[in-house]
Amino acid sequence: MRQSPLSEASDDRLLDMLFAGEDIEEEIELEGARIAVTSHRVLAFMPEGGGRRFDHADRPNVLDASVQPTGHDGYLSWVIRSVVYGIILLGGGFLINSSGILAKLGNTEAPNDQIIGGVGQMISSMAVMFGVLTDALLLIGGVLLFVAFVLGALYFVTQSEELVIERAGREPIYVPVNGKEAEDAARRIRTTLGREKA
Repeated sequence: MRQSPLSEASDDRLLDMLFAGEDIEEEIELEGARIAVTSHRVLAFMPEGGGRRFDHADRPNVLDASVQPTGHDGYLSWVIRSVVYGIILLGGGFLINSSGILAKLGNTEAPNDQIIGGVGQMISSMAVMFGVLTDALLLIGGVLLFVAFVLGALYFVTQSEELVIERAGREPIYVPVNGKEAEDAARRIRTTLGREKA
């Protein structure tokens, strides 16, 4: 299947992209992107973006333009999981430790110092196993909380902003832009479309 010429467009071909009778009303130059609001459509050229290089929406379908924070959501979901599991494991380890079960099992003796079968040895083995389990719970819980901290730091480091052009019936157009430039672009798009917020 041959790709549409629209999907191969770059900002150098803006005039070639216009329909007959379509006029450019606002053209916004951004770092690594270019937005054009025409009498018919909103065109977004992103030659340096990692996703689509060109996207567009018919003017009546454009609902809003705003700046939204963006980051690797995968980091955030793993941060939440790591914190939840880490707290559960640490809580379990502290609960076993503070309940005194280990001390009671370690001090258990058969009546009159007589060992009935292997009961004494079994109780001693259980005390050791609970001790190892407690240490493992505390260690793994601590590691998970440390991992959550590292992933949280990565999430905030990779967080940035992007210009989001919302359109009816389709996914928004995402333009990777930062700072005041993005806010200014969003305001200019809304103004040209007559959707500037009061």
